[in-house]
Amino acid sequence: MAYITDEKELYKLYTSSKSESDEWREDYHEYERLADNGLLENLDPTLPETNDGTLSASLFKLPKRIIKASIKGRATATDRDDAWLTELANIRWEKKIIPNANSQAPFIRKWKDAVRKSAIYGSVPLITLFVERGNYTGADFIVAQAQDVTLEAGKVSDYDSDVIFWDVYYSKSQVEALIEQAKDEDRDYKKEKEQYDITKAEAKTNGVEFDEDEPEPYNKWFIAELKEILTTEPDDERSPDDDHRDRDGKDVKQKGYKFCIAFQRGVNAPFRMYYKNTKKTVREWSNPDPTGDVPVHFLYCYQDFINPYGVGIVKLAGGTQNVLDNARQVDVLATQLGFRPPVAVSGDSEGADLDSIVYEQDAIWELGNATVQRQEISNQIYQSLPTRIQMYKQSLNNILPMGDTSISAGAGDPLASKTHAGVKLAEANLSIDDEDFKDNVDMTYAAVAKSMINTDFANMQGSDLMKLSDEERELLIKGGMEWPTDEDGELVETNELEILWDEVRANFDYEIDPDNDKAKDDEKRLEGLMKVLELKATDPTLEQSLMMAGKKLNVGELMGSIISLTTDNEKILQDITPEEEEANNQQMMQQQAMAEQGMAEQPGELPPEQMQAEQGMTEQMPQEQPVEQQPQEDKSEEIEALMQGFGVSQGTALAMLEAEAQGFDQEEILKAVERAGELVNA
Repeated sequence: MAYITDEKELYKLYTSSKSESDEWREDYHEYERLADNGLLENLDPTLPETNDGTLSASLFKLPKRIIKASIKGRATATDRDDAWLTELANIRWEKKIIPNANSQAPFIRKWKDAVRKSAIYGSVPLITLFVERGNYTGADFIVAQAQDVTLEAGKVSDYDSDVIFWDVYYSKSQVEALIEQAKDEDRDYKKEKEQYDITKAEAKTNGVEFDEDEPEPYNKWFIAELKEILTTEPDDERSPDDDHRDRDGKDVKQKGYKFCIAFQRGVNAPFRMYYKNTKKTVREWSNPDPTGDVPVHFLYCYQDFINPYGVGIVKLAGGTQNVLDNARQVDVLATQLGFRPPVAVSGDSEGADLDSIVYEQDAIWELGNATVQRQEISNQIYQSLPTRIQMYKQSLNNILPMGDTSISAGAGDPLASKTHAGVKLAEANLSIDDEDFKDNVDMTYAAVAKSMINTDFANMQGSDLMKLSDEERELLIKGGMEWPTDEDGELVETNELEILWDEVRANFDYEIDPDNDKAKDDEKRLEGLMKVLELKATDPTLEQSLMMAGKKLNVGELMGSIISLTTDNEKILQDITPEEEEANNQQMMQQQAMAEQGMAEQPGELPPEQMQAEQGMTEQMPQEQPVEQQPQEDKSEEIEALMQGFGVSQGTALAMLEAEAQGFDQEEILKAVERAGELVNA
């Protein structure tokens, strides 16, 4: 793949790309004002300083619905068949990278911030880094400011861009730290190169074949250019177009020495950082991702493949929000005038104290001979203002992914249904919007995770110790990892693993767990199963009706499905072993034999087991004698009398009647009910 290596050509591309991006982003300050619920500039001074705020509120609610506590996925090694390596990557991702990828903010908090900002601007850039911070060395990512990242001119998305530019600002101390880092790396490289030359010379002297690669520095620093920068003042303030809008004159704009980093797509593609004022390169290095992917990924809200920076919710809803804000301001003003209206003074006002004509508690108006008349502003326009506000609100809700169905039945959009079915449809539309955004998050999350894992495994050096759980250790061993053994060849019982990074280099892919997509389907399945369970509990004739249709209800399977959809803990619901199944069958056969024997020998007493057997026989009776041949009498009054007289449930009362029909007397039936645990009042 051909790369841009000429400094002038690269800077020329940056200039044209930046010019194009400025045109696409010319309304960003207006988007930020709406997102912050800020007042319109040059607001009519007669209007109260208030806004509706619906759009701003929706932007803060959006991430709460889209981002869960965690997003599940799985990394897979693509160029090695070692299953343990895939398991190691996933363990490293979950236990080490995610908990420590906290540049700017905690890992999930950054994703919530990215969702909100992408809804504001249309997209937000996420940049993968390799960091050394505190006790953590490894991959991380940041949510960059939208205006700081520029896509290649003429391209329609980040995937379409082979060159991406990132403007960064360094303070004086940070530039000094870069110089020290450059000196340390240069010193380490010289030592490594010197040792390489000595080893190579010794091999040649001894006639030994020497095929080691000559060491090369990861970074190529231009220290003289960095030192020259420090001789100037850090006056490279952001252009107003490249920063957030001015908030009440607060001087919060990021300042410092302005650099630009140019990323190019491809394996070992050249990366370059240069100083904007002098256009001189201060650092060169190669793409650290072995897959060749660039470390910049955009989270899009909506894409039309025309605007490379996407389309946000604020762009779509901003105009309507402005109208709604104005309507709210006018309404507040009209309300204020209604409480404290203007007054008309006529006649002889020479003796009137006009300053006393105020609307306040216990006010005394000194009017003299003047005539004061309160001026009412009520008219048809004002009276219909609430209806129009509701209409604007409904129009805004049609754009926003909020699912707000609080509009009254007589207001708002006359075509919007306020019935239960209409509310359900609004919820479904909200679900469609959320699912679409979640798809965008999943795709970007997978791309960022892939970049982070590849960058992490490619750049870690030496060795590290990792603490494992018993389950993780077993996964690695089953995956084929050569676990340490003792003198007898037995596996060492240790949960501490030493990772030799040179032995675990690989290219990785990352896919979002499909279970995330099944969550809503599982919720619907659980709701349906719970309705079946509720039907069984409330309808004692359910199993009889099923038997008449040649069906039966498998209660164990029903409960098992409910439990499996309620929790993912595999220890709660376990399969019966063959030994347990055989023991249960023998126990059931013994109980049945004892019940039959007791019935034959002592018909005057009814054991609990026989009561259950007789109930089963009774349930089968409708199948042996169809309803069409022997219509059953209405026993609802008898069932009600038993329920009230003995304090039993409807199902128990029905079973008592059926047992009585089989020849058992009432005393025997009551004893069986007591043994079964049913409370009896008499």
